[in-house]
Amino acid sequence: MRDSSVPKRLTVEDILSDELKREMNLDTKTYAVVDDWDSVMNSVYQLPIEYAGYTSHVSEMKMTKEMVDALAAADFDNVKRSESRKKQLAQFTKTMSMYYNIVFTKGDKKIGYGALIHFPKLKPNPERSGGVVLAAKIVFDKGKHTTTFEKGKFDDFLVELKPYIELLGDMYRKTRKM
Repeated sequence: MRDSSVPKRLTVEDILSDELKREMNLDTKTYAVVDDWDSVMNSVYQLPIEYAGYTSHVSEMKMTKEMVDALAAADFDNVKRSESRKKQLAQFTKTMSMYYNIVFTKGDKKIGYGALIHFPKLKPNPERSGGVVLAAKIVFDKGKHTTTFEKGKFDDFLVELKPYIELLGDMYRKTRKM
C-alpha cells in the first residue's frame, strides 16, 4: 500500500488533466500542486516526456475533429478558450511548449479539451520545427468526470499544426459574436 502522505510522481498527463480541470472549474481537491502557468511549464520541462505512443500524425487525431465539429454545430450554452501566452520561458531556448484549451458547457454538462504542444528540438526557425501533441478530453456530467488522452506528432508546425490552431481560433471568435 502506498503512503498517502508521499505525493505520487507526476506525469505530463497528470499536469495536463489538472490544468484542464482547473479551466473547467472542477473539484480542486484532486489537483497537483501546480497553480499558475509558470509552474505548469516548469513542471513540464522538468518531466521527461516519453515519446512512445506518438505514432499518429496530428491530422489523424480524433479530438481535433471533435473540437471543430462542436464549434461548427454551436450546440452549447457557453464556450471559453485559453492559450499560453508564455510560449517560451527565458531559461529554455532549445525546446518549447505551448498549451491550448477549449471548454464547452451545455446545461450541467461540460466537455473540455486541452493540448500541450511540445517541441523537443527547435530549428533556427521554430515554426518549422517538429514535435508532439498530448491532448486531453474531460467530460463532466452528473457529478462525475472521465478523462481520455490522445497523442500525435508533427514534422513541421507551420504546415501541419498551425492551420488547425488558426481554424479553431477563427471558429471560436465567430461563436463569440453570435
